Amino acid sequence: METCKEKRVVSVKFTLTLVIISSALTAILLSLYFFVMFTGDSEVIEQNDEMSRFYEVLDLVNRRFIGNYDIDELTDIALRAAVDSLDQWSHYMTAVEYAAFLETADNTYAGIGVEVENDEQIGGIRVVNVHRDSGAYNAGIVVGDVITAVDGESIEGFSFAEIRAALRRPIGDTADLTVFRADGEFHLLTVRYDIVFRDPVSFEMLEGNIGYVQVRNFDERSSERFIYAVNTLIEQGAVAFIYDVRSNPGGRVNEITPILDFLLPEGDIFVAVNRSGVEHITTSDENMIDIPAVVLVNRFSFSGAEFFAAMLSEFDYAYTVGSQTTGKNRMQTTIPLESGGALVLSTGEYLTRNRVSLYDVGGFTPDFIIELTNEEYREALSLGPDPDIDPQLEKAIYLLT
Repeated sequence: METCKEKRVVSVKFTLTLVIISSALTAILLSLYFFVMFTGDSEVIEQNDEMSRFYEVLDLVNRRFIGNYDIDELTDIALRAAVDSLDQWSHYMTAVEYAAFLETADNTYAGIGVEVENDEQIGGIRVVNVHRDSGAYNAGIVVGDVITAVDGESIEGFSFAEIRAALRRPIGDTADLTVFRADGEFHLLTVRYDIVFRDPVSFEMLEGNIGYVQVRNFDERSSERFIYAVNTLIEQGAVAFIYDVRSNPGGRVNEITPILDFLLPEGDIFVAVNRSGVEHITTSDENMIDIPAVVLVNRFSFSGAEFFAAMLSEFDYAYTVGSQTTGKNRMQTTIPLESGGALVLSTGEYLTRNRVSLYDVGGFTPDFIIELTNEEYREALSLGPDPDIDPQLEKAIYLLT
């Protein structure tokens, strides 16, 4: 039960906050008054009226609301709702959320270097991917291992949050993991906790000398890794390529454009439009990779991923296979705030070389539409590129052979 003392503490904290806001608003009002007197700009006063409404609501909450509340949480909720209402891609991040975002935006994170899923049969978590040069990789953990205990404590029945808590420790520390292997034996492995590079690109040679390149995102180092993958496969004798950007959420313009420049012939490859309608055009040089290709997309291919497919299609560079994409053509700018949080705001949009807005046309439509259920795609993803269980990949191989 909330005590009178607790109410007074909340009230005092809120009142002090409101005093600060009130003082700031008073200063703003005076400044705006003189500004309008000299400029006649009434739009600024209208914006200030909106701030006054927000202050009025906070004041009423403080004086009339019967329950308990946290002013910081209330403010975060208000800001989140306000920014979310702008469009589906702009959003507000608290300081904690922004810190977590920064940990993954450059394709690195702190951990042991595995991706896992629940294993109800054995009781634990099954490893579905091991990042190269990570603590898990160096300790000998392989795909298919089932982690059943951490430092001797069974994790059977643990939630993912509880498992993360059990594995969380300072960089440089180690954890003793008990893993069950396909050989039917339990093994005890010591894993180091470290900074892990999550490679955004994986590649391999398929039957018929078809190079397969999967791009998980277009974030930090994706262009470097993509170019390395393609050159490596060409050296190994690749005569065609499949570029898989299914479930790729997009990424950074400065990572996507070097990839397009690397692949495509001379021409416009990126058209950015700011809020004033001014175009900024990025072009490709005459150097290109002149090898047949197919691009795989699905409904979870967002932003840069669907733009990548659209550009290769408009250049008649590649066939496209899969399902229609979402149609996200707005570019976001991440703006750090003094509070430690950040504002991710749509500040421009991009068009294809033919000046097509993927948003206006409802997404990119591939040449060959083949739908997969989420379960079918998850199975194909977990087992690697296999045309026997992946009809979209099967179609891509057929087109190239």
